[in-house]
Amino acid sequence: MRVLLTSAPLRGHLATLVPAGRSLRAAGHEVVLAVADELRDEAVRAGLTVVSTGPGPGPEGLAEAGGGIAHAPHAHGRLFGAMAVAALPVVTALVRDGHPDLVVSERAEFAGPVAAHRYGVAHVEMHWGVAELPGYRLGAAAELATELGGAGLPEPALRFDPWPPALRDEWARRHRDVRHVPYDGPTAPPVWLGRPPARPRVGLTMGTVLPRLDGGIATLRGLVDRLADAGVELVLALADDLVAELGPLPAAVVHAGWLPLAPLAASCALLVHHGGHGTTLTALAAGCPQVMLPVFDDQFGNAAAAATAGAGVAITRRDAAAADPDALAARCLAVLAEPARAAAARSVARAIAAMPGPATTVHALEDAAERGSTTLRAG
Repeated sequence: MRVLLTSAPLRGHLATLVPAGRSLRAAGHEVVLAVADELRDEAVRAGLTVVSTGPGPGPEGLAEAGGGIAHAPHAHGRLFGAMAVAALPVVTALVRDGHPDLVVSERAEFAGPVAAHRYGVAHVEMHWGVAELPGYRLGAAAELATELGGAGLPEPALRFDPWPPALRDEWARRHRDVRHVPYDGPTAPPVWLGRPPARPRVGLTMGTVLPRLDGGIATLRGLVDRLADAGVELVLALADDLVAELGPLPAAVVHAGWLPLAPLAASCALLVHHGGHGTTLTALAAGCPQVMLPVFDDQFGNAAAAATAGAGVAITRRDAAAADPDALAARCLAVLAEPARAAAARSVARAIAAMPGPATTVHALEDAAERGSTTLRAG
């Protein structure tokens, strides 16, 4: 079977496709990933065969589309639609000339679904996030109006969803289950991360967005100082340029810089982060309680789902604590001190572990491709 994977040029989006791509290759299928230049090397390091669709905007483009990163799903959907318009010539050629049996896309990539529909190829979506985000599809459809000829975006034959069913909204109940497998890239964690810490370990990882908001660096620095005075061991999993902006760090910080997230979450008594899909699910899979500071789009739904399950606390920018280091630190320490939070996180981790792994998706993908080809032959 020939399979074409398509992803928007954002690392977290690519990560949702890597386990399925590897499972398909291990089963003997031919897999090609189409992605913009920015993620080409990252995808190659993941062990995938890659075709570049040309240059594409990264996180900065999302910031511009939202008028400075904000909760703006329709604007972000239009940006993803523009990405699809730019990628469509290459993706269309891959479908027309490469004759894939199946196209598998992450939910914010739309060139793959459009090209698959145009040539009668079955299409499957790898879903991410708890929120439905209809603005994504509406905004993308507006940008792709010419290519769609007045029709709406095609619906996938299947949607695979890594969120435990109990944490999903009603609209997503029919999604096909697949266990979340964190993708941290090809690097190994440092040895010290596997040793039990002498004090409760707290991890902070805020992505590339939250620290760039107004006052974000000052709030983060204040939180670091308050937690350092509370007798915990701090690990800052942040980009090097953000670490540099924080200035000299207290002795309680044992590491500052990039780290693979899965082993970090497994070693922490608490993870503080921005509510991203991969970060939230990775912490839940590790049974790690969380304090989440969502800013836009899917982050609100992700954080709310984890909080509703009892595995953490969500603090939005509308909450005064979000910009107050003292209040933030107090909330973090309160979660750290509540055994019920850790118990709830472990319960969700067991639910995630019981979900079918990515290798089990192969048969379903084969069936989807066969049903698609049967429908095409019948047509």
